[in-house]
Amino acid sequence: MARKVLAIITIILGASVSVLYLYYAPSHLALSIADPPPTTYSSNVTAIYVNLTEIDIHSAGAADESGWHTLTTGVTLNLMSVLSTSKLLGTTTLSPGKYDELRFLASQAVITINGTNETYTIPSGDETGIKAPITNGGFHIYGGESLTVQLDLSFNNNEIMKNPNMKLTPVATAQVV
Repeated sequence: MARKVLAIITIILGASVSVLYLYYAPSHLALSIADPPPTTYSSNVTAIYVNLTEIDIHSAGAADESGWHTLTTGVTLNLMSVLSTSKLLGTTTLSPGKYDELRFLASQAVITINGTNETYTIPSGDETGIKAPITNGGFHIYGGESLTVQLDLSFNNNEIMKNPNMKLTPVATAQVV
């Protein structure tokens, strides 16, 4: 009888530890970026530099003001160098849970056209940030799990080449890869 009680207690403790691990142990997230433009960039464009001052991830169901968690800061990119291959931006630990959106802060892009650097502003890019929904409504990450999320960021070629007001609207999405 004592063996059965010990076996039951062992099973209950094992199950409890497993559940605690899945819902409370830190998980690991890698963030990468790619630039698959909807249309190819003009051959006159040789560089697209963007300084992402901060990249955040949003907890699903949390308020917009309080649900953001910073993933990385101070990333400068040349989007032309990530056209066909992605670049790792950083790794971080996250609490287990569901996440549904990325946000990045960037106020401008410097684009080299015909050898000349042109500065374009990104409206609200340094205030509210540019939000990129994570495909399929986001993802759920459990304790001890590792995932990679890829941010796809591009600009419209016509907006770059035919834009007297020098303002850009980025196209951004994110997906688990």
